[in-house]
Amino acid sequence: MLACAWYEYGRESRAVIKEITAERKRIKRSNGKCGQTNFGPRVQNMVRGSLLLFLTISDGFPIVPWINLSGEARARFLKLMSNFPHLVRYASTWNNPPLTFDLNEPSTMTLEMWRKQCRERLPSIPESDPIKSGFFAVNMKYGRRFLIEEFAKWLTHFEGKAMSETPPITEEISPPKKSPGRNSIRDTLNALAVMRLRFHCDTFSEAKRRMQLLKGKDHGMYYATRHNANRACNLALSHFRQMYGWLDSDNPLHFTKAWRGGDAKM
Repeated sequence: MLACAWYEYGRESRAVIKEITAERKRIKRSNGKCGQTNFGPRVQNMVRGSLLLFLTISDGFPIVPWINLSGEARARFLKLMSNFPHLVRYASTWNNPPLTFDLNEPSTMTLEMWRKQCRERLPSIPESDPIKSGFFAVNMKYGRRFLIEEFAKWLTHFEGKAMSETPPITEEISPPKKSPGRNSIRDTLNALAVMRLRFHCDTFSEAKRRMQLLKGKDHGMYYATRHNANRACNLALSHFRQMYGWLDSDNPLHFTKAWRGGDAKM
């Protein structure tokens, strides 16, 4: 659903469509070779560039809605979404990484030589950073969770505490419990849907008749009052700005400030 939200909100952005149209033309001129992407100056990091690149190679964007995309196109975009946290972390820490490992260094390499090599490779790391360095050996015959627990003990030691004070790793790496209440991603998509309804329908009464068809379905969208529908439209605008405001300062394509035909409050 997260991938669907990024895709569908991207379809609302004039700036996104403009960037992708230009990139597709460039690829076509280069005989189908993607090569180095050449997005505009507002696309300033690899996370944003990767997002636009995957929209560029998604079949049918922006004409085809998510639900009608080919399975292959959806799979590509879903893969991007699963990698997004890693991309964000890399983009923010590549010049000062939390961990640095080198394998199979020559036997003549000393620890001081390796430290110097790291400093030359990553000159932006402040001298004052509390970096611990040394030799390591990992016995891969042990399970992943067991090794993570052992590494956590060393982190506790680096913090100046007794290894026995290391909290149970199962609590730290277990997936977070879902909080009760509404599904925020589904609400984000529902807000976009009612925003589009307000664009295409003259009155809330007309939109409500259309939503009535979805009311009894699983995960069906339904807003009982005009106030709630208008509030959802404003939330859709907020979501759009959070997701694509770095590129698009305009409103979504299907955003209107009110029901165009007017309507009595309900």
